[in-house]
Amino acid sequence: MSRIVKVLSHGLEIRAEDGDRLSDRLQAAGIPISVYCSKRGLCGKCFVEVVGGSLPPAGKKEAAWIEQKNLGENFRLACQFDIAGDLEVNVPAAFTVQPVPVLPEIPRSVVAPDPAVRMYELELPRPEIASPASLFDLVAEGLGLEGLKIPGGLLKDLPAAVEKGRSRVTVAVHLDKEIIAVEPGSALDRNFGLAVDVGTTTLVMDLLDLDSGRTLDTEAALNGQVRLGADVISRITYAYGNPAKAAELRRLVLGTLNDMIGRLLDRKKIDRDSVHEVVISGNTAMSHLLLGVPVDTLATAPYHAVFSRAPVIPASEAGLVVNAHSPVYFSPNIKSFVGGDIASGLLASRLAANDGHFLLIDLGTNGELVLKAGSELITTSTAAGPAFEGMNISCGMPALPGAVFRARDNGSVDVWTVGGGEATGICGTGLIDIAAIALARGDIAPNGAVRTGDKKIRVTDTLSLSQDDVRQLQLACAAVKSGVRIMLGRNGLTASDLGGIYIAGAFGSYLNIPNSMSLGLLPSIDANKLVFIGNSSLAGTRLLLQSKGEREKVEALVRGIRYLSLASDPEFQDQFINALDFGPWT
Repeated sequence: MSRIVKVLSHGLEIRAEDGDRLSDRLQAAGIPISVYCSKRGLCGKCFVEVVGGSLPPAGKKEAAWIEQKNLGENFRLACQFDIAGDLEVNVPAAFTVQPVPVLPEIPRSVVAPDPAVRMYELELPRPEIASPASLFDLVAEGLGLEGLKIPGGLLKDLPAAVEKGRSRVTVAVHLDKEIIAVEPGSALDRNFGLAVDVGTTTLVMDLLDLDSGRTLDTEAALNGQVRLGADVISRITYAYGNPAKAAELRRLVLGTLNDMIGRLLDRKKIDRDSVHEVVISGNTAMSHLLLGVPVDTLATAPYHAVFSRAPVIPASEAGLVVNAHSPVYFSPNIKSFVGGDIASGLLASRLAANDGHFLLIDLGTNGELVLKAGSELITTSTAAGPAFEGMNISCGMPALPGAVFRARDNGSVDVWTVGGGEATGICGTGLIDIAAIALARGDIAPNGAVRTGDKKIRVTDTLSLSQDDVRQLQLACAAVKSGVRIMLGRNGLTASDLGGIYIAGAFGSYLNIPNSMSLGLLPSIDANKLVFIGNSSLAGTRLLLQSKGEREKVEALVRGIRYLSLASDPEFQDQFINALDFGPWT
């Protein structure tokens, strides 16, 4: 029989049939009721207030949740409520899924938390002589899951956890397939994850509450590998054919990551065993080096990777000092020099959802580009080098305290530093501003020649740019400029055809648009079409940690993208040479 369910809290009337599950009808109506436990009545997160209609008696577990949460007697779990008549209900916001913003600059870039690892609290019945069920069978039965797995090491810890918790335990389950942690008593509030952007120069790590999707804290550090090579190519060369040197690079990046983990968790007073998942994005070479996979095939033609999609592995195998059984997921690489960091950025920016033609530029060491031409996605990478990250510059440094990140010509050159203190170096955005000022003054010729008497571009009393520094910036700008031109040309487009350009990269937020255009780094288009999205790789990594469904999306994006090889393009060399001169696009 047809029934009417009035959802007073949302001003909706829903049609239903006798026997329909209330949670199903609420979801179908677009109400984001939480079904954290996949509607098994285990989590207590889908309560509704029944204010009119038949109220069935509360089940044993349901009654326990009502008492624990101090709810009224007319609250019931929507996932256990079978409709048998007309109803009037309220759905409190506390029992709905709250979307989390991914990239504030992209209005539709939000996600409803749907973590791969979920926590369940169980009250285990005591085994009886007449039917002595095993502890693991009792856990599996309590979870309502068949084919459940548990690592051997964790199985050894199960009796002690059950004993200490007096038969009450909290278990962390990955994808409803494998138990990865067992805690005595109630530990539902200790489900944490790490989103890690493994950059060539900088490592950035976010600590998240997996259930709410909220970011709790962030840590950044210089990649420990930098002392063995400023860019990807130098590190591939260092590791080529030498397993000991490759292992050294792995130890350096793992050492930095584990130090960052320690600082994050110490600040928030969180135990390492409570970190139940890690998601990592990085370029193809960085992900290979982190996993200890040889990079030799990236060093010689045809420059192919060993893997695009890495297997999910436990943290102990990955070398990360968190819960040993926690799964580690790597964002999939696209091609040899377009990695998982770009896949994550592409996901976070929602570029593919745009109508028209759009361009994503990641202004890092590799200068990766993604063009959306109509409905097709095309990608490539340009060897920009590390100048944009302040490396290979005589007074360069990453965007850390003391770095000049902005400069302005007021007769003399005024500079701003990260943190506001004394200038100790120049990062990428500062380098662009200073070069643009020098170009406008005539201290640098369009061909990059420094025209001052001492061949120096003075910045402060202690900082100056050399001719070699200017050449490094020329090469970086020319790599991006020529790459964009070829991508557009090969798809019958010009810069004016673009509906927008997304600028990714850690320093994007501080990039001066007019200065970037005057050097030729960015096309001369309407500045309103430029959107700075910051560290989109980290944003996408968070997204992959917050929602397991986003992993299917990113893997589908990677499968459907077309790769354009600049190295084999017959026009690239001429385009690159022509792009070496500073100056606006023509």
